[in-house]
Amino acid sequence: MRPSFCTGLLIVLTFGLLGGCLAHAQTPPPANPATTFVGSVENYFTLINTNFTFSGVTLEMSSGYKQVTGANAASELYAQYNLTDNFDVMGNFQFSGLGSAINAIEAGPGYAFINHSDLKLQADLLVGWDSTKGNTTGKAGQGALVIEPRLALKKKLTLNTYAETAVSLPQYTLGKMNTQPSFYIGVGFTY
Repeated sequence: MRPSFCTGLLIVLTFGLLGGCLAHAQTPPPANPATTFVGSVENYFTLINTNFTFSGVTLEMSSGYKQVTGANAASELYAQYNLTDNFDVMGNFQFSGLGSAINAIEAGPGYAFINHSDLKLQADLLVGWDSTKGNTTGKAGQGALVIEPRLALKKKLTLNTYAETAVSLPQYTLGKMNTQPSFYIGVGFTY
């Protein structure tokens, strides 16, 4: 009695999958810890590329994601005009989601404590208005004045692009003192 075509195909596939699993199980794990995600991030932020620099940059613009702990996420758009290599003025718009109206506007000065080749660490003090405060449903409420100290780390990706991560502690004139930091991650370009 001859096996059917389907039975033969099933036997071939079973042995193929079993052989593939055994071959994969014998592959040793990577020996270099830098191949892990954490190792890659660490290498990225510790390697300095002297070909890319923030010195002489006049305008920086970035867009990204902001998360306030215990609250909704937001999209933000930043523009920064550098008065010198270390002093700047900046402004930002915040949106609650794709296609939504602007619900917060801030502006203020900043200072770069570290501005070395492709790495920049700066502190900003932003002041503005947030229309989402004053309503517990997250929709536009009566609004509140916001004062937001911010610390940002920027790293050049190419000659005119960079990645940025920041942490801030916004304080609102409405309600109790905020103790939950906001986190921002974004990408931008320079002129």
